[in-house]
Amino acid sequence: MLTVLPIQSKDEQRELCQKCHVEYDVESFCYRADDGDFIGICQFSFEGGVGYIKNLAYRDGADDTEAMIIMLRATMSFMHRCGLDTSELLPNCMPENLRNISGYQKNENGVYTVDLKKFYGHCH
Repeated sequence: MLTVLPIQSKDEQRELCQKCHVEYDVESFCYRADDGDFIGICQFSFEGGVGYIKNLAYRDGADDTEAMIIMLRATMSFMHRCGLDTSELLPNCMPENLRNISGYQKNENGVYTVDLKKFYGHCH
């Protein structure tokens, strides 16, 4: 069974970032996806009313696109419940195949964004 959970320990976050070959960011929140085995992480942050996806990354040997998108949706939902209207992808934060099915669209400035109010509707 797939589980997506927030990582409560910064030591655990650092360790899982290493397993996914991404830079650990002590200031970021982080979710992990597991299906009995660790699949990957999503590091994210908030600033100025915008949510930023910093990394959506697999561990070596993992290849579960559905699990990664579910984890991304959990992150986006958390951002929406926190009152954020917009989420952006940082450059190179995830593999292109995930970005292409993520729901994020390139804006006029070349930044991939999603309007969380439209994505989730106007209710909280």
